[in-house]
Amino acid sequence: MEEIVREINIMKIDVVVLTETKKKGTGCETLENYIHLFSGAKKYERAKRGVSILINKKRKISIKNWESIDERVLRLYMNIWS
Repeated sequence: MEEIVREINIMKIDVVVLTETKKKGTGCETLENYIHLFSGAKKYERAKRGVSILINKKRKISIKNWESIDERVLRLYMNIWS
């Protein structure tokens, strides 16, 4: 994930959606200057599939809500006009 964050920093991208992340669990964490929302397999299951959204911290105020539907779907509510 560090390599991806480094590349999107270079490209100056604010929002990135990733698939096939193979990350376990559901949650939110900070990676450098990005907020990482993720949804994957349950902790006790083999890691397969998984989705993530990386959002630049400067866009944090735009995030209204998010929810994990399952290991393939993550729903993000964002105000894109703020």
